[in-house]
Amino acid sequence: MGKLLVLCVAVLACISLGSALQCLKCSFTVFDIPCHTTTTTCEAGQVCATIRGTAAGRKLIMKRNCVDQNKCNRNDSDTYLGINYITTYNCCEGDFCNSAATVPASHLSLPIALAMMGVWLIRLL
Repeated sequence: MGKLLVLCVAVLACISLGSALQCLKCSFTVFDIPCHTTTTTCEAGQVCATIRGTAAGRKLIMKRNCVDQNKCNRNDSDTYLGINYITTYNCCEGDFCNSAATVPASHLSLPIALAMMGVWLIRLL
C-alpha cells in the first residue's frame, strides 16, 4: 500500500511538469465587454496572450488566445475600411496567465500530492 501511495504522489507531482501550456480563449469582444471564454492548448513556440485592437486612441476590440512568441510585446498597424488601427499583443508564459480568474487543475497536483504524503506519514506514526 505504501509503495502505491508513493508512486501516486510522484505521478501527481510530475503532471504539471509535462503538460502543455493552457490558455483562455475569447474569440472576440468589443469595448471591453466580457466575453465567453474557453480553454485552449498552445502549440510549441506559443504563449498565452491578450490581444487588443485600438483605433483613434480608443480600445475597440479584444481577444484572448495562444500566439506565436515572435508577436509578443509588439504592435502591428494596419488599415481596414480606411481606418488605421493598432493591434497590441500582451503575452505571458504561465497556464491561464491571460486571465487571473482561473486556476488550472495541473496547479492543484502538488498540493494534492503533499496532502496524500501527509496522510501516509500520519498512518506510520
